[in-house]
Parts: sequence; structure tokens; C-alpha cells
Amino acid sequence: MKTLRDKVKALIDLYQLRRQSFRQVVAGLRTLTPWGTTKLRNKGKALLDNADMLSHEIAQGIVVTAEGGMTDATLRRRYRKLKKVYKALHEMSKPWWRQWLEAVGIALFLALFLRNFVFGLYHVPSESAETTILVGDRIWGNKMAYFFQNVKRGELVIFDDPQFDIDRSSTFHYYWQRYVGFPVPMLGLKMGPANWVKRVIAVPGDTIEGRVENGKTVVYLNGKQLEEPYVNRFPLVHMEREHGFVPFSSFGPFMVPDFLKKSKRIVRRSYDVNVAPEMQPYYKITADNIVRDPLTGSPIFDEAFTPTVRDYQGSIADVFGPFVVPEKKYWVMGDNRKNSGDSRMWLFLDEELIHGRASVIIHSLDSDEAFWLFDLIKHPIDFWTKIVRWNRFGTVLKSAEIK
Repeated sequence: MKTLRDKVKALIDLYQLRRQSFRQVVAGLRTLTPWGTTKLRNKGKALLDNADMLSHEIAQGIVVTAEGGMTDATLRRRYRKLKKVYKALHEMSKPWWRQWLEAVGIALFLALFLRNFVFGLYHVPSESAETTILVGDRIWGNKMAYFFQNVKRGELVIFDDPQFDIDRSSTFHYYWQRYVGFPVPMLGLKMGPANWVKRVIAVPGDTIEGRVENGKTVVYLNGKQLEEPYVNRFPLVHMEREHGFVPFSSFGPFMVPDFLKKSKRIVRRSYDVNVAPEMQPYYKITADNIVRDPLTGSPIFDEAFTPTVRDYQGSIADVFGPFVVPEKKYWVMGDNRKNSGDSRMWLFLDEELIHGRASVIIHSLDSDEAFWLFDLIKHPIDFWTKIVRWNRFGTVLKSAEIK
């Protein structure tokens, strides 16, 4: 095992070996601006002067220590200072491309670590949580929420699509899909699962049941009917929304990606029947983009708390159970029951798929576009006055009390 004196001597020898190359590097340092170059060179020269002084003091200290002068504590402090200065000179002497490569690698590692274990930013593309969460909301997810406590009833949890078939052909592919998520087709790396937000209705050990009573859907928890004030009480109006930016499907031999193609689709959005279309509180709606019944000319609505047909056989999604929620499983449902794929369809949510709690709406845009820039280009004035939902910025997403 090396003694303190052995470590000190090895460091001084290493510095002396590289001293001339350090001086050449410092002399050749360049930045984009003259004053930046001067500052960088001065920093390098100061480090060299400091290293020369410390190595001289330490070399003398080794002799003095042997004769009973400088203490080991003093020598150790000098050694630590020289080690720090040597490290700074070593970093400064790396080729520019290596410094950039290391900086990018560290940045990517930190980004992935923060994204997977500390917090996440989520764009909401669907209507399943209206009116608590709207299409176009950008949500801050707290990924540390469940490190020290269990998931509770009433919380809005963020989780991976439970129906997603993750690639388990290798450990690398599994972790890539789960923690990185973007596809690299040339390397055979696939896209990861989509992230969903639902409200926890039942936790392990609870008994959950869904019924239709007097034509209305109700949920029973442990034998008691839930009031559920968080469930969307507005009907869903069928309306036409435009998305995309490019009015053609190809550009010469190149195909235009689907998210760029200009097209229209039918969506269902919350609608307050007591307010005119242009004054709706949640989405920008006009009388022209509301879909109407071809026979009566009336808007088409899906009324809240009415049964939802699960499949072509006519089974009702709202009739289920009673089920006892197993260990490490949860029963989750969207606040917008008329337009939510949740535990009513695929039963229990596995605990390992949960990776955070929806906490705050960072910002919000009334947009169906893949990128907000499209709306800004198409509607440069209305973007700031009608598309940006300023009143939702910073909205705290509270848990509901479910007993």
C-alpha cells in the first residue's frame, strides 16, 4: 500500500513529466474572441505557476518531514492542492473535440437521469383527463414522489402504456425502450411506450365495482358509492380540428411525414351547453367546426355519466367487478370517463409501470399540432390571444379525497 510520501513523489514526477506539454497547450489556447483568449491563457499560466510553487514546496516538505519539520497534515494539504491544479491542467490540455464529446455525454447522462428519476415534462395529446387536464397541457411530473411513500387513492399518476409490448429480446433493448424511448431504426432500437395520466381510484386490498343505476354510471369502493366530483360533468361535442402544416403528401421523391401533413379529424371535447361556442371555457370552438347530425342538424354530444360501449359486441365498460385489487396493483380511471381507456378496459395497473405523479401544469396551448411552432406560423396573432391558455400556467394538480 502506498504511503503519503510515495503518492506525493508520484504526483510530482507526473507533473514534471508533463510540465512542458502543459506550457505548450497554454501558449496555444484560443477562443472565439481576443479577450476570451487572453483570459483563458492567463488562467492557464496561473495554474502553471501554482503547480510549480506547490511542487517545489512539497519536494522540500518531503525532506523536511523526514527530518521532523513539516507535519504529515501540512504535506497532505499541499498534495491535495497540487492534485486539484494538475487535474485542471489535464482537462485544459484535452483536444477541443474530446472536451465537447465529454460535455455532451455528461449532459445526456444527466438529462436521462433527471428525466427518469427526478422529474419529467409531459405533453398531453388526448382528452382522457378533461377537464382536470386538457389536450395541449404540458405537465411537470414528480418522479421522486413514490420513492418514500406509497401511491394513494385520488392521486394523478403518470405511467407507461400498460398494453405496450416492450422488447425483451435483450437487456439493452429493454432498458432502451423503457428509459430512453426514442427510435433509432438503423440500430434496431424501437420507440418506448407512451406515457398516460389517470387517477388512482383503488389501491391494493380495495374492492372496486362499476354499475349502471337508473341509466347513470356509478363506482363503488369497498361497498360504498363514490361521489367523484373530479369526473367531467360536461358533455363531449363532436368537432372537426385541423392539424398539420404541409398541404401536399410528397415533395419530389420524398414523402411528407404524417405529423406535417395538413389534414382534419373528428375529436370529442368538453362543451358547456350554457355558453356560446366562441365563449367555451376549455377549447376554442366555432359553430362551423361542430359536427352536426345530418338528419336534425343538431350538434352531436356524448352525455356525461352515460354508459360507454366497450366493443362491437355491445359490452358496457362501466360495468365491472366486484374485484379485489391485488398487491402491487392499482385501479385507475380517467376523469373524462366518456373518452378514456383505463382499468375498465385493461383491468389493473402494475406498480412497476408507475413512474411519477402529475404535479403542475407548466404551460398550456389549445393545439392539436405536434409542434407549437406550426400554430405560431399559421396564427401569429391568435396564437398569443386565443391558443395560449395563460390562465392554466402554473396550475397545481391536486389529489382528490377518495374514501
